[in-house]
Amino acid sequence: MRRVTILVIIMTALVAFLALTAMAQEAKKEAKEETKEEVQHDFVGAKKCKICHKPQFTSWSETPHATSFDKLTDEEKAKPECVTCHTSGNLAKDSSLMEGIQCEACHGAGGDYKSAKIMSKKKWAADPETYKKMAIDAGLVYPTEENCKNCHKKEGNPNFKEFDFAKMKGKVHTMSEEGK
Repeated sequence: MRRVTILVIIMTALVAFLALTAMAQEAKKEAKEETKEEVQHDFVGAKKCKICHKPQFTSWSETPHATSFDKLTDEEKAKPECVTCHTSGNLAKDSSLMEGIQCEACHGAGGDYKSAKIMSKKKWAADPETYKKMAIDAGLVYPTEENCKNCHKKEGNPNFKEFDFAKMKGKVHTMSEEGK
């Protein structure tokens, strides 16, 4: 009888231990997901992107996105609803205004994903899925129609023109084969 009691106590303790371990793992997973959502990445500006992405930078610099802030009147430059869509990240880490719709307006703030540990052509070529995931986890965004329509929308836009994502996506900059 005593063995049965000891066995029941041990089994109960084991079940309790496993239940607590599972609950702790779930709480840790939830905390990690909450932290991931709260991460704020620093904006670095198009000149940093240019170092590795010169063809994209060159073609982008010839588009209306590059000079969008310059197109605003002085009155419009004082309106937050105009500045939000005609600048990138609004303020860079050094508190300077990032004029124009720069790389990070569409691809997310690059302060963390610009790292050579992530943005290495050699590493990406060897293992594209791993490095793409690392870049996304570090803030890289692959733009979608929804991203573009944050600004290309009728509401609050006196100069609105119909927006066709399929036609326009290749006009922002030269696209890599992966982006086509």
